[in-house]
Amino acid sequence: MWKLPLPDNGPAIAELVTAVTPARGAPVIELTEDEKAAFLALYQLYDAHRGEPAAGLEANNISAVTAQAVHDGYDATQIGSRLAHLRTRLQAGILRCPFCGFAPVTSLDHHLPRSTYRALAVYARNLIPACGTCNQKKGATVGGQDEHQRFINAYFADLPAERFFVARCAMVEEALVTQFEVVQTPGLSDSIFRRLTYQFQRLELNTRLKGEVTDFLVSLETGLESAYETPEGGLAVSQFLARSATSQARVNGLNHWKTALLHGLTECVEFCDGGFRLGQPNPGA
Repeated sequence: MWKLPLPDNGPAIAELVTAVTPARGAPVIELTEDEKAAFLALYQLYDAHRGEPAAGLEANNISAVTAQAVHDGYDATQIGSRLAHLRTRLQAGILRCPFCGFAPVTSLDHHLPRSTYRALAVYARNLIPACGTCNQKKGATVGGQDEHQRFINAYFADLPAERFFVARCAMVEEALVTQFEVVQTPGLSDSIFRRLTYQFQRLELNTRLKGEVTDFLVSLETGLESAYETPEGGLAVSQFLARSATSQARVNGLNHWKTALLHGLTECVEFCDGGFRLGQPNPGA
C-alpha cells in the first residue's frame, strides 16, 4: 500500500516506438533520432522531478501530431494488443492496488494525466498499476491548482519508515467501530501528509474498507478464541494481535490497512476482553 518498486527504464524508447507503430502497416509516426532524443530527455526530466508537475513536462518541444500519436498509442496496452507487454511488466508481482491495499490490480493509472501530458502516455514511470475503482476515483487530479490536492507518486514519494496510517478502534453498542486516518509523524513532511490525507479521502477508503475489515476479523476468529481461553485472557488476545501486526508489517508494510487495524485493536481493551465475540464489526460507523 502507498509505494511500489521503481520500474526499469531500459525499454522506454522501444515501448515508445511500439506505441506509434501498428501491428500491421507503416508507423503512424516515424520517429526520427532527434525525436527519440527529445523523448529521452523528457523522461529524464520526469525522473528528475520525481513525477511532479514541472515546466517542460507538457513537452511543447514535441510536435502536437507526435504527442497525439503517443497519447493514442496507449490504447495498445490492452491485453492482446501490440503494447500489452508494457502492462504485463508493470503489473507483474503487484498483487494488490497500492492506493487501497486490497483490490486486485486491473488497470494502469496515469500519474500525470494523459489528457494534459500526452507525450508521457506510455512512459512506464508515469503508469501506476491500480484497481479500476481507485483509478476511476482518482481521475485527472493533478492540475495546477492546490499542490496538496494531488496523489503521491507511488514510485517516487518519500515516505518515512514510521507508522503514519492508523486505525482508531472502539466498541460501541456491542459492535466494533474502526476509523482509519493518516497522522503526521516526525518524518512525514507537511506536504506529503496533506497529500496522503487528500488521497485517502478522495478514495473514500473508510467506507470501502468496511467489508475488508469484517472479512479479515473472521479470519482471526480461531486465533482470538485460542488466546482468550488461556489464563491471561484479554492480555493474551492483545499479545496475539500485536504479533499479528508485526507479521503483517513484515509482509505488507508498516502502513498497510491490516497492520494499522491490528495495532488499533491491541489498544481496544473492550475488544480484547471478549468484545470480539459480540455482534458484527461496524467499521467507520
